[in-house]
Amino acid sequence: MNIQATTRVLLLVGFVMTVYICPAQHRESAQQTINTLCSEAFSGRGYVNKGDSVASNYIAKRMRDMGLKGYRPDFLNPFLLNVNTFSRTQVKVDNKDLRPGLDYIVAPEAQSAEGKYKVFYVSPKLLSSTKAVKKVKSAIKKGFIPVLCSYEATNKVLAENAAKIKKSLSGAVFIQLKSSLTWSVATSQSKNTEIELLDSMFDRYSSEISVSIKAVFMNDYVSQNVIGYVPGLEKPDSFIILCAHYDHLGKMGNVTFYGANDNASGIATMLDLATYFVNHPQRYSILFIAFGGEEAGLIGSLNYVRKPVVPLANTRFVFNMDLMGSGDKGATIVNGSIYKNEYEALTKINTEKEYLPVIKSRGKAANSDHYFFTEAGVPSFFIYLMGDYSFYHSPNDSPDNLHLGEYYDKSFRLIRDFIVYLN
Repeated sequence: MNIQATTRVLLLVGFVMTVYICPAQHRESAQQTINTLCSEAFSGRGYVNKGDSVASNYIAKRMRDMGLKGYRPDFLNPFLLNVNTFSRTQVKVDNKDLRPGLDYIVAPEAQSAEGKYKVFYVSPKLLSSTKAVKKVKSAIKKGFIPVLCSYEATNKVLAENAAKIKKSLSGAVFIQLKSSLTWSVATSQSKNTEIELLDSMFDRYSSEISVSIKAVFMNDYVSQNVIGYVPGLEKPDSFIILCAHYDHLGKMGNVTFYGANDNASGIATMLDLATYFVNHPQRYSILFIAFGGEEAGLIGSLNYVRKPVVPLANTRFVFNMDLMGSGDKGATIVNGSIYKNEYEALTKINTEKEYLPVIKSRGKAANSDHYFFTEAGVPSFFIYLMGDYSFYHSPNDSPDNLHLGEYYDKSFRLIRDFIVYLN
């Protein structure tokens, strides 16, 4: 083999190795990003210990180090929100400590509570009675803690009576049994303290429940979005936005809700794409936004749409990424049925390149940070990956359980190719 032929072979091998090795390197880097965002120092990226600020500063540094431009030296875009937090949560049933986040959760809007209570179990029979409200209020006056039975949402009688009981109470501590637990964030505080307890953990013959909950409500808490961009080569005043939310639920007392899939995975994908487009700038500018306050009601993206860094009229498309950790069962595109041409282009890329098993289309949904852009008339997609990973708003959504696989690589390429197509 002559020297020229040898050189061509080596170049070909180098190209093939780049194609097949780089995605694995992307995946390893993305996994490390997830691990970092979910470390204890970030406090679940919520508002206890200013976990959101720790996360936003980390993302800002990553953007700066990779070479993104910023509209501010710190890359931050502040906004205010009200939020209810919990510095302490402890629940005992007959002196047995229950596990926060796994055996029980405190309703996100709950106020502080402290005490030992005798158990008053509200059975399905009692809950269906017209006397349920009166009997529960009487039990509370006598020092009992009501434990409302679990019920299916389709059981209108039980559901309506439970709602009446909760509405009638003021300053009460009570428990609602649930078949599963899902926590969230509240921007207000109730007069009551509701605790959701996993039904399988409750013994109907229990006699005493102890509660120690310290709630801290914060008005006008300062959080922030993180914004960087790659200038366009031909039309720098026109923008495509790639975004994901970095916030999660934070801490409930001593337990951390890590948010590996929701949504450290989306931030990892966004930063991965930012690294690519820094090295491969496009015709249009690409704006990368890590939104805060998503779990509190899309507050960060709402504030951005109200006071955009670049005019909404100059924003050609928004591509939002949330729940990007699986993909073995494909992906869903919210707004796919609204922006049909773009959806057809995305599915064509997917089919030709054989990236994901299937891509499904949905209509409008107020379920992530694309929503207010859509309402403001900016074409927007929200992609979330589907698979067997089932942990959601639970401490189990952690790096120990989320391990990126080949579909991370494929979803990265799908989004990359689609953004190139838009240019």
